[in-house]
Amino acid sequence: MRILITTTPMEGVFAPVAPVAAALAAQGNEVLVATAPQLLGRVRESGLPGVAAGPDAPVAAAEAVTLPEFAAGKQPWRIGAVMFSRVMAPRKLPELRAIADEFSPDLVLHAPVDLAAPILAAERGIPSITYGTGLLLEPELIAAMSEWVAPLWHSAGLEPDEHAGLYRYGYLDPVPSSLQPDLGPAADIAQRIRPAVSGRADDELPERIRRLGDRPVVYVSLGTVPIFNQPSAFEPLLAGVADLDADIVVTVGTDTDPSALGAVPPNIHVEQWLSLSALLPRCDVVLCHGGAGTSLAALSHGLPLVLTPRGADQFPTAAACRRAGAAQVLVPDEVTPDNIRAAVEAALHDNSYRGAAARLQAEIAARPSAAAAAEAMLHRFVLEA
Repeated sequence: MRILITTTPMEGVFAPVAPVAAALAAQGNEVLVATAPQLLGRVRESGLPGVAAGPDAPVAAAEAVTLPEFAAGKQPWRIGAVMFSRVMAPRKLPELRAIADEFSPDLVLHAPVDLAAPILAAERGIPSITYGTGLLLEPELIAAMSEWVAPLWHSAGLEPDEHAGLYRYGYLDPVPSSLQPDLGPAADIAQRIRPAVSGRADDELPERIRRLGDRPVVYVSLGTVPIFNQPSAFEPLLAGVADLDADIVVTVGTDTDPSALGAVPPNIHVEQWLSLSALLPRCDVVLCHGGAGTSLAALSHGLPLVLTPRGADQFPTAAACRRAGAAQVLVPDEVTPDNIRAAVEAALHDNSYRGAAARLQAEIAARPSAAAAAEAMLHRFVLEA
């Protein structure tokens, strides 16, 4: 089977599908990943074939903020919704059509924010399956994107889909039911899958990280998206944990030089990127922005969370983790060094957070692996359809 995987050019959007794509290829399927040029290197480094389609994220974001749809509201999701539906989708759709003419896919597997993909599948009469990157997108967000992408469906001679095409055939759901008990429009087509965690457990870590373990280890991350992980955003976090009797491991993302954080105390270790599969078993608490990838990776290892959401899907993810008892949440005006310190100390010493995280870890471990979910997905949604 020829499977076209389409993703927006963001690490947090591609990473969840990387193990699925590898599993599909290992099972004998022909896989091709279509994404913008900025992510192609990452795709190919993961061992997958890639082809360029759509604009790079910084270009799309810069255009999105000039559009009237962006200026019309202040919801945390608005810039992404405008960028994905009003900029990326119309630019990517013609390029996807050219790719499909040559590749002739039997199935399209796509991110929930890659809105050109289900249109391509619908006009070619082939199935499209959405892979989840975290919680289901909020209904208000989907409604806005559906409206803004509707002209593309009309131009293809199709009736616009009320959910922007996200739930046509199947949905790979990486979120434990305790965090997301209601799958809404995806309920009848959901296939459970274990969330992806970057790297491998046997990846080699820097020597100074390998030596840690004599006292608690706190992992600090603000993800990989530039608007959320600016060096200045780390300042209150690091000020809050600097004098803890703990070692602090910080990753700033591959686009940021660790020196941008300035001089740090000896208990703070700053890197661009680390394999979370190798790092997280050495950690005791994760302090992060509430991005789905980092949060689910932490919970996969039974680690309590301190979350500082700022935008995108971070607020609903943080709220779900707090409801489950596994996280403390500090909204933007609460992110002060004193509050950060108090929250991290509570996460380290209050066993209720660790107990809740352990329960979520057990839920995640019981879910099918990427390989098992990929095989089940094909049989359930494609071969038996």
